[in-house]
Amino acid sequence: MSAHNWTHKTAISTLCAAMSILSTQAFAQPSKSSSTDLAAKLTNPVADLISVPFQYNYDAGIGVDKKGTSNSLVVQPVIPVKLNNNWNYIVRPVVTFESLNKVDGFSGNGAGPVLIETFFSPRAAGEYIWGVGPILTTPSLSGGEYGTKQTGAGVAAVGLVMKAPWTVGLLTYNTWNAGGVSTYGTANNFYYQPFVSYVTKDAWTYSVNTQSTFNWDMRRAENPVNATVSKIVHFGETPVSLSVGARYYLSSMPGGATGWGARASVTFLFPR
Repeated sequence: MSAHNWTHKTAISTLCAAMSILSTQAFAQPSKSSSTDLAAKLTNPVADLISVPFQYNYDAGIGVDKKGTSNSLVVQPVIPVKLNNNWNYIVRPVVTFESLNKVDGFSGNGAGPVLIETFFSPRAAGEYIWGVGPILTTPSLSGGEYGTKQTGAGVAAVGLVMKAPWTVGLLTYNTWNAGGVSTYGTANNFYYQPFVSYVTKDAWTYSVNTQSTFNWDMRRAENPVNATVSKIVHFGETPVSLSVGARYYLSSMPGGATGWGARASVTFLFPR
């Protein structure tokens, strides 16, 4: 079996397993957590909280002529698995569906690489929270226009301090090329996401972060800064976080998005 096929089968198997766990745990007896508690937990990437976000992003200034645009939908369920009384295993598969328009003459719809972040994290965490684990990224599912055709593997880590009403932290990972062609870029990437959030007593959250990527082969970095505001509401008994915001690219990869963009998301929460 080729490395390419093995990676796709591994990613699909992991996603299926994650969704199976999600369906089992999501329909358990709902928790009575307050909206403020849920809003605070959402600022923690390794919280003991099942969440299913659907995040829309608009980016512009793409391509050599900077006339292209992108509309993307990022789906990133977060599934905490209890290993024992001391440890959780957090699984965060990320899939991006993207519609490109006039990017160097190309327009089309497709899916990018599947990123699978995992973290081992202590259950009995106080103000200081951390997690570490392996990470895997597949080649782009729909072709090189939507991302690298290489497989990547590496290590992810997160550390944060939660002291109400603030959360301050850093999520980072490094992936190395594990096979595939480099025509559409490489999987040798260092990702870093510093984040700051402020949660009010009525469950409004104000957040600022970057989602920065440094490619070791190109020696170039992409640094979009995101500012969002979100609110916990309820649809029936289901808590949902609604979020809107703006983003600005301080620097970009060659041919990547530039200037201003926009973001909005809906996140379904399943407290236990």
